[in-house]
Amino acid sequence: MAEQGGGIGASRLQGEGADARRFQIEGKSLGFPARFQDGCSAVGLFAVPAGAAQALIHESGFEVAPVFPGRAIMSLSCVHYRESDCGSYNEISMAFFVKKQPGRARAVPYLSTWWDIARDAAATHIWKLPVTTQLANDAGVLMWGFPKTVEEIDFEVADGRAFFQLRMDGRKVLRYSVRAEGTRHQPRGASAVYSNFEGAPHVTHLEHEYRDAGFRFGGGRLSLADHPVAEQLRGLGLPRRPLVASWIGHLSFDVGPPRKL
Repeated sequence: MAEQGGGIGASRLQGEGADARRFQIEGKSLGFPARFQDGCSAVGLFAVPAGAAQALIHESGFEVAPVFPGRAIMSLSCVHYRESDCGSYNEISMAFFVKKQPGRARAVPYLSTWWDIARDAAATHIWKLPVTTQLANDAGVLMWGFPKTVEEIDFEVADGRAFFQLRMDGRKVLRYSVRAEGTRHQPRGASAVYSNFEGAPHVTHLEHEYRDAGFRFGGGRLSLADHPVAEQLRGLGLPRRPLVASWIGHLSFDVGPPRKL
């Protein structure tokens, strides 16, 4: 049972007192910033039809950010958390880069989005966010309004590649792999995630740092099964090679409270 000061429907997380709010979830006391001390991840950025992507997130009220005429970017991010405030668990995020100011045109169409992506500063909206533990699920839903569900996610490193496999409802959905090698270090940066929290659009800021990272054009391998979610991904023209694939051997980040847009 998850409890919050003032109840689940209490005041939104904003203003001077927001960072002090505590959550009692699965026997743990959690607050802001939530800390994710160490993990590794396999990421793929896929060019997908903007119209089909927008249809998937239409009810959110956010708008995909086009990177070419009629094309948007879907981010598939598979993470194995070794240590975090929510313990050790696996997670797969299926998200789309969205306009930072919903409903308004970018200052420089297409180029502005690419520039934000290159700087790891683009805003995203998460469409699906399966995780492997109830604690990680409840924390994501109650603290940020993220669309988490508890599913089966297998992770392994074999023959120089990292493999993630997602199963939902006892059926295979997808499998994604990248080469598990890299030497790059990215200093601490920040990014934004949009969500609908307590009935209103919010933004959550993450401060992150990467080590032992490697980036390759078209380097990931994605396969889809016959689950309904896999069919929705096929509606985006997947599976195909990602534009960019990355492996991050060590990632850490802090997640602040959601702020109303």
